[in-house]
Amino acid sequence: MYTAEFAYKKATSVAEAIQLLQQHPEAKLLAGGHSLIPAMKLRLAAPPALIDISKVAELRGVRREGDTLVVGAMTTYRELETSDLLKAHCPLIPQAVYHIGDPMVRAKGTIGGSLAHADPAADLPAS
Repeated sequence: MYTAEFAYKKATSVAEAIQLLQQHPEAKLLAGGHSLIPAMKLRLAAPPALIDISKVAELRGVRREGDTLVVGAMTTYRELETSDLLKAHCPLIPQAVYHIGDPMVRAKGTIGGSLAHADPAADLPAS
């Protein structure tokens, strides 16, 4: 099945994504697309606009801020799987992520998309 028509916008920074969301309040954010695109193809979701945040570098990566590990919403499963910080301080996440999908899914799928859609069948929320 095909998706309903939608406008496509691409953000390159958090500020630009916020501006686009203000201009298109009914829009959905597009990260890796593994949760949203299938829902759109089944017509379970029909946003009038998609805002692609896949190139927003500020939202990517695992870093330490004081005593806290911060995982950006655009961090891919592969980045989680290979993160030395997570392996040292929270090894369950890299171990669990290794079992999600296949290498191609882990290379593109993001933690933000998975958690934002709150799919009870998703692997990451259970971990």
